Amino acid sequence: MKRSMKFLLVVSCFLMLCANSFAFIYEVKVLRKWDDKNRRFHYFIGLSDFHDKIHKSNQNQLKKIEKLLAQLDKSKTKIAIEDLSSVNASGRSSCGRYYVNSRGGVLGGLAQTTSAMGLDVSNVEFRYCRVVALGPVLNNLQDDLHKFPSVTTTNMQVLHDEIMNEVKDILAYEDGPLLKKVYSTIVEQIKTQIKKLHIEEHKHLTVAQYLEKHSNAKNRLELLKNLLTFDSNLLDLRLTHVVTSEVDTKDKVIAIAGGAHIGRVSELLQKFGYKDVSTTKVAFAKEYNLQQCLGSNIVDGAFCVKPQPIELDFLDAVILSK
Repeated sequence: MKRSMKFLLVVSCFLMLCANSFAFIYEVKVLRKWDDKNRRFHYFIGLSDFHDKIHKSNQNQLKKIEKLLAQLDKSKTKIAIEDLSSVNASGRSSCGRYYVNSRGGVLGGLAQTTSAMGLDVSNVEFRYCRVVALGPVLNNLQDDLHKFPSVTTTNMQVLHDEIMNEVKDILAYEDGPLLKKVYSTIVEQIKTQIKKLHIEEHKHLTVAQYLEKHSNAKNRLELLKNLLTFDSNLLDLRLTHVVTSEVDTKDKVIAIAGGAHIGRVSELLQKFGYKDVSTTKVAFAKEYNLQQCLGSNIVDGAFCVKPQPIELDFLDAVILSK
């Protein structure tokens, strides 16, 4: 995919997730790297998720994925999931008294379900406060900002701390000097964006006050997009860490996350020796119901272009044989 299309998928996936929309898998990537120490290949299998409002493929795909995961060799498999409705790897599952309900599609609650199967699961999601504080505004752009408790009671300090706690964890990863350099570079880029967005400068403001100060009805959506996605690479780094830290202990890592995350992690892994074994073809279609285009690029005010769900029957051979 072209870089511009990947960016649109980042925005689309995360904005639609905030909108409590459902999801489907539209692409699968399989990478591997020869592990000379253990005399075997180490596999990365990425299932790319695209959030879409109620789609007929959701439940069929979820049932298929859950059935496959239940058959895995628990001792040889690591699962990494982007799931706002489950406890994450740091033990968080909410923003204070506010919780995110992203259930109904593939990702929402899947980390909890998979963990109950006895599998080794790492939920790489961390943006709970971001979603509870910005999601209501995103879903109700014409409404008064002070209508929503999570928007008026959450300070920008909370959002800032959520990001910086993640940064602290990532900078502590011991994944070798080359990856550490990558981590540091991306973290510095994100710190620059924090300054440009005046987040640190206005930590004392509530989210509602911050949005009133830095946006109006005409440009609020653009600001929300930036706030929701400017540090998406942090989740990529969490996923990369899961993969690289399991080389000695697991034969494969299966990641189920937004397609843009899967794509960027795959690109990063290939820079460190992983080879692309196979990637399914992505099919795109025009969506003329503009209410289904939240976060997607609307063309000529008439339609947007979205990836389409794929059949998952082939996953038996891909996942169970690796």
